[in-house]
Amino acid sequence: MSMRVNHNILAMNAHRNLWVTQNAMDSAVQRLSSGMRINYAWDDPAGLGVSERFRAQISGMVEAEKNANYNINLLATAEGALSVIDEKLIRMRAIAIQSANGALASTDREIANVEFQQLKSEITRIANVTNYNGLNLINGDFSSTSLQSSTCLALGYNNSSTAGDANSLKFHIGANNTIGDDYYYVNLGSMTAASLGLTTDIDVCNTANAQAAIDIIDTAIQSKDTERTFIGSMVERLQNTILNLQISQESATQSESTIRDADMAYEMMNFTRAQILMQTGISMMSQANMLPSTVAGVMG
Repeated sequence: MSMRVNHNILAMNAHRNLWVTQNAMDSAVQRLSSGMRINYAWDDPAGLGVSERFRAQISGMVEAEKNANYNINLLATAEGALSVIDEKLIRMRAIAIQSANGALASTDREIANVEFQQLKSEITRIANVTNYNGLNLINGDFSSTSLQSSTCLALGYNNSSTAGDANSLKFHIGANNTIGDDYYYVNLGSMTAASLGLTTDIDVCNTANAQAAIDIIDTAIQSKDTERTFIGSMVERLQNTILNLQISQESATQSESTIRDADMAYEMMNFTRAQILMQTGISMMSQANMLPSTVAGVMG
């Protein structure tokens, strides 16, 4: 065996192994303390790219779910107002039927007409003040004549579209930006008295006018029911959207976690291994550093 003092190769080898062990221990400590397998891009460049795309998708899903909940709240505000308008229309119809009866005196119908006209005015007031986050919902601001249709088939689609107009509400309820899949447009009909056909000249001051008012109010109730049905179906649709987003978010999070999160048991094993190697490496480093002294002893 040759003996040298200028270069201690064994000590250099021990030092290199200690450096590798130290890096392994540092990595294990970092992963154990952060819970992340990928803390820096160089930990897993390919995995980082995939996990970042998953993170962007998950973030989009979270915001899309919030949007859908906002939209449900908006529609619930409109539906609540329509439920009150519903009560007014039913009462107006009852007054019209009462006034159409010939047993009432003219003064009776005039008194009934006072309530009738006040209810009609209240319908318009409710439509004008129904507001969500500064948006007037059922006063006609979001109505669209271009989407109206008299056919039964089109009736179910006349308030939502993939090609909105200036009066449309955009519902962005997806994580991406594909029209029809991630967003679509919604229109809400005008529910003022005039829009429902309850014009200024409608009254119950005589039996003929009261008789005509019954048919007008029936048409108004049908229009209101169509709008409430649309709103109800949209809320149901949005609730299903939220459920689907939650399932997709769960799956994407699981995939992102598989790539990016640390396996704590595995990392603890690596840490324990590195600790043992560090102890033995230091011991061997000490032994290697003693070799020049041994050479000096031979020379003496």
